[in-house]
Amino acid sequence: MNCNCCKKSNFQNLLDLGLQPYANKYPSKDLLDNEFKENLLISICLNCFTCNTNKIASRKEMFEEYFYLSSVNPELVNHFEELSKIIPNNSKLLDIGSNDGILLKPLKNKNVNAIGIDPSENVGKIANLNGLKTIIGFFDDEKSDVILREYGEFDYIVASSIFTHVEDSDKFVKNIYKILKNNGTFILEIEYIKNILTNLEFERFYFDRPYYFSIRGIKEIFEKNKLFINKIEEISPHGGSLRFYISKNPKDLDGSLTKSLTEESLYFKDLFKTNFQDLAFDAASNLKKELIKLRDNKKKVIAFGCPARFSTITNFVDIDKSLINFVIDDSPLKQDKFSPGQHIPIVNRNFLNYENADAIIVFAYEYFDSIFKFTNKFNIPHFKPIPFSRLN
Repeated sequence: MNCNCCKKSNFQNLLDLGLQPYANKYPSKDLLDNEFKENLLISICLNCFTCNTNKIASRKEMFEEYFYLSSVNPELVNHFEELSKIIPNNSKLLDIGSNDGILLKPLKNKNVNAIGIDPSENVGKIANLNGLKTIIGFFDDEKSDVILREYGEFDYIVASSIFTHVEDSDKFVKNIYKILKNNGTFILEIEYIKNILTNLEFERFYFDRPYYFSIRGIKEIFEKNKLFINKIEEISPHGGSLRFYISKNPKDLDGSLTKSLTEESLYFKDLFKTNFQDLAFDAASNLKKELIKLRDNKKKVIAFGCPARFSTITNFVDIDKSLINFVIDDSPLKQDKFSPGQHIPIVNRNFLNYENADAIIVFAYEYFDSIFKFTNKFNIPHFKPIPFSRLN
């Protein structure tokens, strides 16, 4: 196996998460018995620090029907409204993985000529019904040729938190180069592997995402395709992400690339001395022990938020509906279905108005502030799952 970014073959096993389902597939009652499950192993490249899964699941199966709606999260709405302010009026922009149009909406309001592309038919339909021009399909060779032919080159291209899902990263980058103007800017946002490991957020690993990127890995894969990092910014979504400004011109505008590469190398040199498997298992096992204590004390526990991490954690250490009675999620596409693997019922937030609960485990913890505005009136203790800790 060669690294997706640097093409070296020097890997080390990082984490074995055991049998895992597809974390963003929420089965209905009639599909519970036919759910996919396979062992999930995460490896890390010792050269450029890119991580990958042992299996690349079919992208078509993953995304043609999708259950994640970005705009149900107020914090994400704010993030993309702020991002839209970077884009000058009258620019031409393509948003890759545009979901329900969360970035297209504020751009439309400031007269940016923006279109999106998203592979999910159900989610793309929602955006189009709201007047947010969205092409349904994967950003592959065929679709990028169609986009170039029909829309020409772009001043800006955005890909936020979707590069991790891309099966063939080289082809993706080549297609970016093809449709980006010579003086254009590609804005890439990724969940940073260094932050994932530092914060022990092993729950961010799942089959839907074959790759997890370092700065060195991003540099390697873009530079071999004649695109260059000009600037790096730290941003808050998804527990700590990075925003790259990338163009056809090799300029480190503020020295951020050189500094970050040095810091990253030192970090991973120390990381390879630790046993990440034990750290992850101990943290997840502690959550389960706390849930067992609550159950044994006749406490009713519910969860708030059923993102993909809910699946990774609950399947890693076998947390079922005897420990978490149900999980609330604000996406109507998930409601009345079941969590992947453990089949915990997913309900809407109104359940809390007539279902007594003694503890809330907030799996969508990065959106805690907006969640707590609703749940505060119930006077129930809230906890973060990993590490298990009180939030209010």
